[in-house]
Amino acid sequence: MEKNADWQWEISSHRPWFRLNLRELFNYKDLIFRFVRRDIIASYQQTILGPIWVFLQPLFSTFVYFIIFSRVAKISTDGIPPFLFYLPGTIIWSYFADCVNATMNTFQINAYIFNKVYFPRIIVPLSTILFHSFRISIQLLLFLVVCSVYAFKGNPVHLSWQVLLVPILIILTACFALGGGLIISVLTAKYRDLDNMTQFLLRLFMFAAPVVYPASLIPLKYKFLFWLNPLTPVIEIFRSSFFKSHPLPIPYLLLSFLTTFIILTTGIVLFNKREIQIMDVI
Repeated sequence: MEKNADWQWEISSHRPWFRLNLRELFNYKDLIFRFVRRDIIASYQQTILGPIWVFLQPLFSTFVYFIIFSRVAKISTDGIPPFLFYLPGTIIWSYFADCVNATMNTFQINAYIFNKVYFPRIIVPLSTILFHSFRISIQLLLFLVVCSVYAFKGNPVHLSWQVLLVPILIILTACFALGGGLIISVLTAKYRDLDNMTQFLLRLFMFAAPVVYPASLIPLKYKFLFWLNPLTPVIEIFRSSFFKSHPLPIPYLLLSFLTTFIILTTGIVLFNKREIQIMDVI
């Protein structure tokens, strides 16, 4: 073999701190879509209702929030019909939580594949993000149908130009979930008891985002910490796009982008540096 022959890929124990070979990922695009297809089929195989669960899950959760937080606790929804107030927050939060849960178990669930064949490991968490992005796109259609029903009955639904930001908000949520999930996956692969702690903290984290309450209820002294959560501007801007149009919180949105970038970069760095060592642990 010639010494100067080009290799298509090379496996080494030494990895750079930041390695995201987009060309390599593009070469494996078919594998990414195969993983997405696998997840879609596996999610609804041997189920009675099948894909209908995509619609039922946010509706059931929203109905529970409607009973507990609107009828029992009587928490304000800023004049928005309670069901319409809870539904978008539920959809976005479920998307984030599902992406984190799927990504954080990357090594445990796919160890049997990682030990047999080489491919860029980050393809697996990327495919889970795409799978759940497919689900949220369907759930957003459900949200539009519910909005149309309320508008037909005379309830106020006002579209603003901020609705154009919805795709960016979904991408921001996906990046936040991916970065957080990658960080957690590296930790839980070595310390299994962190999995239970992470699940508990993830449930509590829902109440740090305006899923079941409006931002107007937050005291002034906690405003910065509240908006530091990248999900806060995502949910608030999403609601504002369809209902009461509030001024776009540009400083907090930029802060959300910065926080998400830091978390995503940290997750990719840790994942790339530790993926080979982790396979020896699990």
